[in-house]
Amino acid sequence: MQKKIFEELFENYLQRNHSEAEEQKLMELIRNGEYDDIIKEKIHIMLKEKTGSEVMGDEQSAYILRCILSEPNSNREVIKLEPEKRNRKKVVRILFAAASIIALIALGNSLFFKPKTSLMTPVIEKPVIAENTSIDFSGKQLIRLPDGSTVLLNDNSTLKYDQDSFDAKTREVTLTGEAFFDIKRNEEKPFIVHTGKVQTRVLGTAFNINTHNSSGNIEVTVARGKVQVGDDEKIYGIITPNQQIKVNKNTLSFAQSNISAAVVTEWKSNYLILDDINMEEAIALISQKYKVQISLANEKIKNCRITASFLNDEDLDHVLKVISSVIETEYRYNKAGTIILEGKGCE
Repeated sequence: MQKKIFEELFENYLQRNHSEAEEQKLMELIRNGEYDDIIKEKIHIMLKEKTGSEVMGDEQSAYILRCILSEPNSNREVIKLEPEKRNRKKVVRILFAAASIIALIALGNSLFFKPKTSLMTPVIEKPVIAENTSIDFSGKQLIRLPDGSTVLLNDNSTLKYDQDSFDAKTREVTLTGEAFFDIKRNEEKPFIVHTGKVQTRVLGTAFNINTHNSSGNIEVTVARGKVQVGDDEKIYGIITPNQQIKVNKNTLSFAQSNISAAVVTEWKSNYLILDDINMEEAIALISQKYKVQISLANEKIKNCRITASFLNDEDLDHVLKVISSVIETEYRYNKAGTIILEGKGCE
């Protein structure tokens, strides 16, 4: 019922057939973040049909964008589908795909849909300024790189790469802080992580790098596969699962040891990452994290896929509300405390 109300409010807004009270209600629902998927789909259709500029003007699109980017009253995390960039430090709880599309429409309106003029305007040559092609991420988030690799960035950490050169001959990123890497294997294009003078080189593996620790070392720990650690002049060592190399940032002295990768990466247990998985896998992760039992009223729900990141210790009900909104289900608790998911499911 609430979803239908939102769709009607949004459609009235696009048609400019709404009251002030209806507009306030719509923007409140947008800030809550539960209907970003609907917004994304609606605007995607508008762009596909090339009607975006006719339906939504600069002011409307910019207004909705500001509402999506504003801090919700509940201060709760919403699904993240796209990476967060450093120049938007306060934007930590948005569905970035929807916001990006709305911003694109606003930009498109201003650049491509203005009326043409018959007067010739003088051409003024401007100095060529080198374009910055670096993409920066900051703060805890799940990052999906262009090659399909993923990086789980810890709090107070940054990651950046050059979008023009990444995945050309090599795949290179620069890390400050701590992150867990899960790298897609590509023997022709090594993946290299720069941390100061130290380079961690892999083909395809999962590993943790921490540059923020009390010892002042750079710590590289392998969870899966094989990793080479060194600098421009020499290789410090090649490590395999449950091994670690510590490198002194100043002297570049190093030491290799055996260690439990699970202990090193325990910080990840605070996060719930559902990275394009089916609901059967998602239910297992949710049940394990929150120590609850979840049952399906319809087995077809297992086939639905979900991509979501919960990085701020969200409570169980918030997680279930977000997931239910995305895959169009409802949940309830039975007398035994078991959570029941109900819905039409997916083929």
